[in-house]
Amino acid sequence: MKRKLMFAGLAMAGIAASLLAAAYLAMTMWFNPSPPTNTFPQARSALEAQRQDLDLFKRLLALDQSYSPRQRDLANRTLDSLSASSRVLSWGGLRVALMRIAAMADNGHTGVYSGDALRPNAVPVRVTEFSDGLFVLRAKTSELLGARVEKVDGIPTDDVLRKLATLRGGTAAFRRTTSAIWILSPTILNGLGIAAKPDLAVWTLRLRNGSVIERALHADSLTKTQSLPDQSRWLSPAPMATESKDWKSLLSVRDPLPLPLRDFNKTFRREWIGNTCVLFLQMKAIEDGADEKIGDWIDETEDAMAAKQPCAVILDLRYNDGGDYTNTWRFTHKLPSLMRPGARVYLLTGPQTFSAAITTAAFIKETFGDRAVILGEAVGDRMRFLSEGNHGCLPNSKICFHYSTGMHDYSAPCTDWRVCYWLNWLFPVRIKTLAPDEIITKSFSDYRAGRDAVFERAVSLATRQRTARPGA
Repeated sequence: MKRKLMFAGLAMAGIAASLLAAAYLAMTMWFNPSPPTNTFPQARSALEAQRQDLDLFKRLLALDQSYSPRQRDLANRTLDSLSASSRVLSWGGLRVALMRIAAMADNGHTGVYSGDALRPNAVPVRVTEFSDGLFVLRAKTSELLGARVEKVDGIPTDDVLRKLATLRGGTAAFRRTTSAIWILSPTILNGLGIAAKPDLAVWTLRLRNGSVIERALHADSLTKTQSLPDQSRWLSPAPMATESKDWKSLLSVRDPLPLPLRDFNKTFRREWIGNTCVLFLQMKAIEDGADEKIGDWIDETEDAMAAKQPCAVILDLRYNDGGDYTNTWRFTHKLPSLMRPGARVYLLTGPQTFSAAITTAAFIKETFGDRAVILGEAVGDRMRFLSEGNHGCLPNSKICFHYSTGMHDYSAPCTDWRVCYWLNWLFPVRIKTLAPDEIITKSFSDYRAGRDAVFERAVSLATRQRTARPGA
């Protein structure tokens, strides 16, 4: 009898495993559909190549579930009009046109991007937007470091950023962050009708001494090993692995940087705040880093908290654009048992807090309720958005498009199995909002002085509760 029961148990386990595997395969096929196959012959002209790309883009767009019927109709009519035209667009003009069409979905995850084959160019400066303007934090010429960008090709910077924001869907703050990336590319600016040339832009800058200068900035081509990361990356003076040695930074790694900007190339960080019982945690991704495993870091963090229970945790998700939220579900729900009774979590968020980072913030908010205090700026998406999906690249221009297929709704029930992402039923979360309890922006003057107002406010609130040594 025992042997029969054992075999029956093994059989049931095998059936359960097969059912789970089948369900996972079905979910993958449904929410990550393959892009249409390129069956076009070799294009005989530039116009034929453009029409082939537009045809495939239309089929890629049909896979995206984030367009409303009205938006989809407008997108298709725009594509049809482009296909009917005999005008051959420049590479930048075509890319801008397709970016506008992708933005019609008004969904942050739906968008045009660069594959490895061909990338937009970039002028030899790197900028970040603060509450008081757009400033140069990296350059190949020391003179430009710390300069405020006043105009690009004679157009006021704020107007340029607003025009660039029309090339991406999502919240206004999220679109603004992408604008501060694309302002570096004359190819994009030329396609948008701002820069006169696709390889050069004329910038008007106010230097640190107050003088105003005009510089013609020639663009560099970007290789497949180079990229234009989110503008917040330039807050850190630490060089990137792909960065050539001729780049200069406004701040130095030897400067007294605020804690969140130290060791910025590390994906995960954990540090006690001085002599207090407050623990600082920073996650720049919800997935493995280049040489860091998120699972190992979470296990080590749990061990550290079990040994010395914190009275408060500051969790910095401001520079986190997502990953896989199943990596943080268990940890975020276990956190209360690893902390002192009544302890609070101070969540630091901003417009770069995106995708699975938003989900992780929602896990924290649902778990801790009013004891989760959100500081900084609003996260980079709404409580209802579409992600998942897949991507495809066009055969001639090599421009790529990511189409979104799975609905995430963290403020209301999502019951339509055709669009609601099935995995959310296993990792549920329901909250009203992730709006900051205190909106705190970053100013250039604070940054130049080595201050992080959001982090400082979190430390002030957390240490006001208790000031005992960890484990005391």
